[in-house]
Amino acid sequence: MAHDSEAGPDLLAAAFALIGDEGWRGFSFATLARRTGVSRVEIYRQFRSRDALLAALNRRADEAMLAVDDAELAGLPPRDRVFELLMRRLEALVPYRAGLARLARDARADPCVVLLTACRLERSLMWLQDAAGLRPHGLRATIARRALGLAYVRAVRVWFRDEGADLGKTMAELDKHLRRVQNVAGLREPRTRRAAGEAAQPA
Repeated sequence: MAHDSEAGPDLLAAAFALIGDEGWRGFSFATLARRTGVSRVEIYRQFRSRDALLAALNRRADEAMLAVDDAELAGLPPRDRVFELLMRRLEALVPYRAGLARLARDARADPCVVLLTACRLERSLMWLQDAAGLRPHGLRATIARRALGLAYVRAVRVWFRDEGADLGKTMAELDKHLRRVQNVAGLREPRTRRAAGEAAQPA
């Protein structure tokens, strides 16, 4: 969901900046309207509820992840393809990090937010599997998504505190956890491909 700067302020970015300042419970659309100078009617047209804000941000992150050129993934082993896609997602979320960090803290007292976030992450990971050339359906794929979700969530905890321009700490954390779950998550290269690569190496 790209933002057209000529159409006015980015309400989604402004909303998460407000969440960072006021918290999830303290957020209100009336305050967002005053802060941005956008009418409540226009805000209502874009976001009918606070949940709509979360859905819109998830969609924006997914679109950034899925916009990768297939040529950039070609030839990479499965784990590296997943790593590239997830890092694209996290890079797209950097402008909203303060709000997301506050939301993560406040959500501990709001089971509905936790449940909805988990459901959206499940869908995002299904698209990730498809984009990475992994099996997106079936029991094994579901188990793989659980493993990928665990690796992603653990990387996000570091991402919240990673102020490096290159997100180096986040990359190291994500790589570490993807390696740990690669068997369950279906990230190992096919045996025939590994064997071909080993045979191609000089003695």
